[in-house]
Parts: sequence; structure tokens; C-alpha cells
Amino acid sequence: MSRGPALTLKELVVDHVHTTLEPEDWQWQPSLAEALEGLTAAQAAWKPAADRHSIWQIVRHLILWKRGVLDAWNGDPPDGNQLSSADWKPAAGGEADWQKDRRTLLEISTEFLTRAQALDDAGLSRQVVWYKGGATQPLAVRVVRTTTHDIYHSGQIRYLRALQGIR
Repeated sequence: MSRGPALTLKELVVDHVHTTLEPEDWQWQPSLAEALEGLTAAQAAWKPAADRHSIWQIVRHLILWKRGVLDAWNGDPPDGNQLSSADWKPAAGGEADWQKDRRTLLEISTEFLTRAQALDDAGLSRQVVWYKGGATQPLAVRVVRTTTHDIYHSGQIRYLRALQGIR
């Protein structure tokens, strides 16, 4: 990313969202797109133990919470308790189902990037209610925290790949 002498809030947020989704040559953290690349439904559904999550469950978890953030961004904050109760359901299905979920997550992540790129510093500083009945928080803070959450789970996905012998 090329920038002037002073880093703007927008430049910081857009860089963080971009490098979370797509890899850069220098990048140390696993990008989301890279972590999901080339996986089959069987590999995505594999769990190291019965009480652990699969890659597919992690993908669905990210979809659920990122949709909640987008809803709040649009002025319709979700009920946090409903999101929590809908989270971490078993993931099953065929190859088409897995590819659909993978694409959905990457599309939502791309939407985060596109929307962040369209805002200026004032827009990123706007206070947003993130959950029904909750406090407000600047949009930039929630976007950065959400994409940091993606990085955390991208690392888990890379680890689950390694446990299966997948590079």
C-alpha cells in the first residue's frame, strides 16, 4: 500500500481488511482466501476430535458473525443471543454445499473490503450499535476487530489443514 507521510484511518482499515483476505508477499499471517484454497468438502468437514470444530464449522461461524456485522453496518443490529445460539452447528453436505459456503465467506469478506474502501475517515468514525440493546462503537473499530477475528480463525484453518497433511 502506498501512502503519504501521514497514515489515515481509512488507509489503516483498508490495509488490514485487504491483507486479512488476500495474501501479500511479505505477509506473516495466513490470509483467509489462502487458508481455504483447494479444500474438498471431506477435508473441510474433518475434525481432529469429536469435541473440536471442523474447517467447515469455522467457515459457517465466520459467515454468521460477519453477516451480523454487515446487518449492524446497515442500521439493523442483530440480537447477539440469537447469533450465539445459531453458532457452531454441525456442518455436513456435499462438495457443492462446501463450495457454496466457501464462496459465501469470500464474498462477504470482499464486501467488507469494498465497503471500507468507499468510506472516508469520518464514515469510519461513525458510531454504530452492533447488537440490539448494546452500546455504540466506531465503525472502524468493529471492522478491524472482525477482520482480526478472521485472522485468528485463518490460523486455526491452517492448523487443521496441517493436521490432515494438507499444505
